[in-house]
Amino acid sequence: MTSAKVSHGNSNPSDQQNAAARPRFNSSVTSDRLREGSKSPVFPMGSNIRKGRRSIFREVGLAEGERESQQDLASGTCEESEPGERVEPVSEATSSVKRKTSGSEDSPKRKSSWLSKLAPTRRPRIKTASSAPPPTTAGLHRLSMIALLIAIVLPTISYNNGRQKVDISGADAGMIRPAPSVVLEGRDNSPTNVCTRWAGQSAIINGTVYFYGGRSKTNGDQEANTWNNDFLALDLTKSWDISSPALTGLPRPSGPPAVSLGYLWNDLDRLYLYGGEFSDNPVEQPSPVSIWMYDVASSTWTEFQNPKTSAGNFSDPEGVSVQRAAEGAGISVPELGISWYFGGHLDWATTPGWSNQIGRVYLKSLLEFTHPGYANSGVDSLRSSGAPAGGAYRNITWGGIQNQDGFTERADGVLVYVPGWGPSGILLGLGGGVVGDHETTDAFASMTTIDVYDIKTSTWYHQQTSGDAPQVRVNPCAVIFSAPDASSFNIYMYGGQNLLPYGNQTQYTDIWILTVPSFTWIKVDTSTSTEPPARAGHQCAARDGQMVVIGGYVGTEIACDSPGIYNFDASNLQWKNSFDAADHPADAHSDNSILAGSYGYKVPGAVQSVIGGSSDGGATATQPASGPATDGPFKTGTPPVFTITQAGSTATITNNPGATGLSPGDPASSTSSGANGGLVAAGVIAGLAGLAALYLGFCAWLYRRQVAAYKRHMAVANRYSGAVEEDGGFSAAGAGAAAAAAGMREKLRKAHRRGSSSGSSEQFGWVGHLSEPKWMSGGEEPSPGTSGSGTGSGRPRPSEDRNPWAYDGYIGGAGNAGGVGRSKSNATRSTASGGSAEALLDGREPNFISVVLGPRRALRVVNGMED
Repeated sequence: MTSAKVSHGNSNPSDQQNAAARPRFNSSVTSDRLREGSKSPVFPMGSNIRKGRRSIFREVGLAEGERESQQDLASGTCEESEPGERVEPVSEATSSVKRKTSGSEDSPKRKSSWLSKLAPTRRPRIKTASSAPPPTTAGLHRLSMIALLIAIVLPTISYNNGRQKVDISGADAGMIRPAPSVVLEGRDNSPTNVCTRWAGQSAIINGTVYFYGGRSKTNGDQEANTWNNDFLALDLTKSWDISSPALTGLPRPSGPPAVSLGYLWNDLDRLYLYGGEFSDNPVEQPSPVSIWMYDVASSTWTEFQNPKTSAGNFSDPEGVSVQRAAEGAGISVPELGISWYFGGHLDWATTPGWSNQIGRVYLKSLLEFTHPGYANSGVDSLRSSGAPAGGAYRNITWGGIQNQDGFTERADGVLVYVPGWGPSGILLGLGGGVVGDHETTDAFASMTTIDVYDIKTSTWYHQQTSGDAPQVRVNPCAVIFSAPDASSFNIYMYGGQNLLPYGNQTQYTDIWILTVPSFTWIKVDTSTSTEPPARAGHQCAARDGQMVVIGGYVGTEIACDSPGIYNFDASNLQWKNSFDAADHPADAHSDNSILAGSYGYKVPGAVQSVIGGSSDGGATATQPASGPATDGPFKTGTPPVFTITQAGSTATITNNPGATGLSPGDPASSTSSGANGGLVAAGVIAGLAGLAALYLGFCAWLYRRQVAAYKRHMAVANRYSGAVEEDGGFSAAGAGAAAAAAGMREKLRKAHRRGSSSGSSEQFGWVGHLSEPKWMSGGEEPSPGTSGSGTGSGRPRPSEDRNPWAYDGYIGGAGNAGGVGRSKSNATRSTASGGSAEALLDGREPNFISVVLGPRRALRVVNGMED
C-alpha cells in the first residue's frame, strides 16, 4: 500500500502562498481520516465547464508510477475549497509528496477497514498544468469534414461526364480521364456479333482497322434504334478466316455520339471523329459540333469543342465555326499529317437548331484538317509552325474550277490519295450524287470526268478518263495499290448503289480498276470466285495486296450478313475465304500509307494489257490515254515521284527520278531526269556538309599534332630545366653569354610584342615553359656553361645535348659554338603570330576551337615547333 502526504496551496489574487484555514489533521488518527473522508472534495472552477463533468489534469512533478498509484488513493486526501474559489494547479514550490511503498500494496485483503468508509468519489487525474478544460475533438472533426467536402465537391463542379474542358487555341478541349471508376469501368464492350452493320467510319493504323459507330441490326426485322457508337478493332497483322475474323469489341466510349456516314481521320497514332448524322428513328437532336480524338496508346478520348477555321489559300476567312457534315468523302494521308472531307450535306440531323423549313443543303467544299504538330503551307498560320493540339481547319471553297458550274455538289462519294504527281500528290474524287425535288430527281458526279485536286496548289482540275466507265453510283468504297516500281497506281472501287427510288435502291457487287496515270477504267471479272452479296455503305482497307471489306447495307432481301467481313486478292482478282497476313512489322512503311497497303502486290494481267509492263511494274503508259492533259499536275506527263520524307512537324514529297519506274530506253526518261530544284538544293546541302566534314577532320588532325608537339616540348623543357638546376658551375664566358642572351631575349621579346613578321625581324618564343629559365631572367643568375674553360669552347654539357633548339653560334656567332641557343623563327615560321603561339608561350594546352578558327596559324606553329 502506498501512502502520500500532500500539501496544497490556496490561490487568491493577492497572494497564492497563503494557506487556507482548516481543522487540524493527523493522518495517524482514524477519526481525523473519517472526518476528512465524509465530505466530497469540491473544486469550483472559474470556467464554463458544466457541473459534474470530470476534468482530467496532470499534476506537475509526479512521476508516471506515482500518477498511476495515485488512482488508488482516497479522495479524502484532497483539501476542501470554499464555493466559488478557483483551484490553482499545484506546483513544485507549493507541493511536496512523500511516498512509502510496501510490497503488499495491491492486495485488497490487507486494506484497512476504515478505507472502505471513505467517499467513493475519486480524485480527478491531473493531466495538464492549466486549469482550462481539455480541448474537445469536435472542432477537429469539423475541419476534417470541411476538407473532405472541398476535396470532393470542387472537382465535381468542374467534372463533366468524365472529361474536363480546357480552352486550346479557341476550342474547348478535354481529356477523358482513364479513371476506372468513372470512365472505363461500367462500360460494355462493343458487340461483334450483329446481324448487319453499315454506314460506319473506319481507319487503319499500323495494321489495325478501327471501326466506329454507324448503324447495325441485331435481327433482320429491326427498324429502330440502329444508330450506335460501337467501337471495334480488326487485326490485319495475323491471318484469319472470313467466318471468324480477328474482330475485337472495344469499350463503348461515354462521350462521342452515335453517328453514321461521318469519317475517322487518322495520323500515325490517333483517330479523329468528324461529321456524321444523328438518328432519325427515334429522332435525336444533334449535339453541338465537336471533334473527338482517340489516342491509341492510352485508349482515351478527347473532345475539342467548337472548332474554328483558319485563313489560307482559296478558303473561307478565319474564325468561322466548322459545321458538321455527313455523307461526304474522307481521306487521310498520315505521312503528310493532313486529312480532308469532301462534299456531303447539312440538315436537321447534322446541325443543331436547323429549321424544319429549310431543306437539305449539299456541299462541294473541301474541308482540310491539319493534324497537331504538322505544318501546312496552305494555311497562313502554319507556314512555319505546327498545328496546335486541336489541329487546324481550312475550308477550301474556290480552288480552281471548284466555284464553276461544271463542279457540282455531291454526297456519298469517295476520295483517293495518289502520290507522285505534284510536289505533295493529288486527290481523286470518285462517285457521289445528289437528290432534289423532295427526292424525286437525282444527279450524279460523272465517272468519265474525274475531279483532280492538287494538294500543293490547293487547286481542282478535271481529268478525262478512257475505257468503259462504270455506271454512276453512291456509297462505294475504294482503295489504291502501287506497282512494285511505282510506275502505276491502281484504284479498286467496289460496290455502291443508285439513289432512287429512296428506300428501294439497287446495290452493286462489281469491282472496277482505275489505273493512273493512263486514267483508264478496267472492269474486273470475278466470275471465277464466289463473291459476297451486293452492298453499299461499306468500308474497305488495303493491306498486304488485299482489299478487306467490312460491313455494308445488303438490302431487304438478305436478313443478316454476319460477320460481314470479306477479303479480295487484288493481285489475282479473286475473292478469298481468308486473309493472309504477310510477314513484316505492323508499322512497316509507316511513312508511306500507299506502300504499307501494297506489300506483296503484283500488277494483274488485266491491267498489264492496258498500260504495258509486267507484274512488277514497268508500265509504258505514262500519261492519260484520252490525250495529253491541258492543265494541272498531269499536263507535263511527268512520271510519278514516290519518295516521301518527313522532317519534324513538316512532311513533304520530293522528286526522285530513280523511282519513276520507266522502262530502259524510254524517251521520257530524259524528261524525267531533268534537274529539279529540290534535288539540286539537296545536292548542294550534301556537298556543303561533306566539305564541312573534311574541314573538321583536317582540324582534328592538326589539333592532335599540336597537342602532341605541346606535350613533347613540355617534357623536354621540364627535363632541361631540371638539368640546369642540378648544374651549379659557370664560367666568366658563360656569364657573358648569359648577358648577351638576356639582351637578345629582350630584343626578341620587344619584336614579338610589335607583332613584326618581316624577314629582318627576329622573333622568339619560349615554348613549353610556365616561366623563363632562371639563367635568362637577369644578369645576376649564372648561365649554364659549356665547359670549365673561359673561352666557352669545349664539349657541351649533357643538358645542352638534350636541348632540341640548340644552334651553333646563335649568340656568339660561329666562334661561340659552345653557347646554348634557342631557335629563332622567320616570317614564314612564326610562333609569335598570336593565338596558338601565345597560348604556348603561357604554357596553355592548345584549344580545338582556336584550331578551327585559325588552322593556318596553328599549322605554322606546329611546323615551327617540329622543325
